[in-house]
Amino acid sequence: MTTASTVEDVLQEIGSLKEWVKSEVNAGNEPTRDEVQRMGAELEKLTSTVTDLRRERATRVSGAGRVLVPEGRLAGFDALDLAIYKQIATHRAASSMQFAGEAQKMMPEIDRASKALRDSITPEVIWDWSEKAISIRQAAAGYSMPNTAVRNFSEEVTGWRGMMMESVQKAMDSTTAGTGDELVPTFEAAQLWMDVNLSTVVLPVMRQVPMPTQPFDIPTQLGDTNWYPIAENVQALTTDLSTAKVTLTAQGLKTGVPFSDELNEDAIIALVPAIRATLSRNASEVIDDVLLNADQTATNGINSDGATIASNTAGKAHWLLGWDGLIHLPLVDNTSQATDNSGAVDADMYNEVLTKLGKYASPRATGDVLYFSDVNTAIRSLSITEFETVDTAGARNTLSTGEIMNIYGKPFIHTSQMRLADTDGKVTDAGNGTNTGRVLVFNTSQWAVGFRRNIEFEAQREAGQGQTTLYVSFRIALTERSGTRSSATHTALQYNITGV
Repeated sequence: MTTASTVEDVLQEIGSLKEWVKSEVNAGNEPTRDEVQRMGAELEKLTSTVTDLRRERATRVSGAGRVLVPEGRLAGFDALDLAIYKQIATHRAASSMQFAGEAQKMMPEIDRASKALRDSITPEVIWDWSEKAISIRQAAAGYSMPNTAVRNFSEEVTGWRGMMMESVQKAMDSTTAGTGDELVPTFEAAQLWMDVNLSTVVLPVMRQVPMPTQPFDIPTQLGDTNWYPIAENVQALTTDLSTAKVTLTAQGLKTGVPFSDELNEDAIIALVPAIRATLSRNASEVIDDVLLNADQTATNGINSDGATIASNTAGKAHWLLGWDGLIHLPLVDNTSQATDNSGAVDADMYNEVLTKLGKYASPRATGDVLYFSDVNTAIRSLSITEFETVDTAGARNTLSTGEIMNIYGKPFIHTSQMRLADTDGKVTDAGNGTNTGRVLVFNTSQWAVGFRRNIEFEAQREAGQGQTTLYVSFRIALTERSGTRSSATHTALQYNITGV
């Protein structure tokens, strides 16, 4: 793992990887598959480090983007940490005599910390929190996210800020004791939402729609109108606009993090940040995973070809949540949108898959057009001649930056949630016969993500196993907006990219 301490150091290491690949190829020594896979794994670590360092840099400049307990034993906890700690304490207090006394001692500490946190929240603090959150998103995104991703995040932060301001105003205008207590739960929910959104790469680029009902209908684009010549004193001809809608149907996912009864009070306090980090990381990974890879087909699915999976198949069940993801459209629903590359990476393969989008790839099209690839394809693409040097790629050449920031003017993002596939574009369950890469390109305006229930957590005492489990769940929906996947042309896939 890299020990680099600055963004520049990490990018230099990425550049060194790319230079090694280039020198081997120029010398006629094609890197082995194992070498490429090892480099892919290292690139993923390095890229993650770049994101973390950018976020850390923004945090140092603008503050932590979190409203923290100012004093006491739980100083440094935010609303989400407190909520996790309180859930644990409540269930331990009710579990058995052995732990009841210890757990009950936690409750006054939590109440004091909650009151201190609540008392510290002012309109100025809320504004500061929102501005810091947006600056951290901007820094973490770097060049890999389109401007609309940051704008979407900013709009969500503004919504949370409005709810917080309303709660503060109620508290200031009221003489009733305890008014404004909902501020802490609001900050708790906002912080969990922000943790997950800062860690995802697919979700931020998608249009997110709140779902007041289940299911929830959203309108698609209106049909075209007909235009006619006009004549004086003659009634103009009109066109009845065709209308349509698509339906968001939310499906739930849940995970749990167990910990044993043997943990004492001090250990639990130390454990809370680790639990919180695990929950937010897992939630962000599974959200990106299902948006890309969800497939309702239990047998020979796009992620489990050659096998049948079930709703209790560990590590794979989440793909069956009830709707199909982005990759499913070109690979199964409209196969004319998928191209068998059957060759190594080159610039033309990116152009070829882009042409599949037709009008949706136009600079005047609404929404952003983005490329997504697996990590190995990204590292192999660093040595594409057209991306490499200043004379061909300008200041953002891969030789200088170690990053592919955009291709043909479209942002390029790679993610470990896009897996290496077999030569048919599907992931073989027992292991691919040949590992090949994939590149997905799509227009973000033609997809919508809905949340019927935002990310929530709950604790449950499991006396028989001597442990408490903290569960995280959410209900999420995805739909494409044409209403007919079999003819949709806003999403395309290049598969069977060899040499990765």
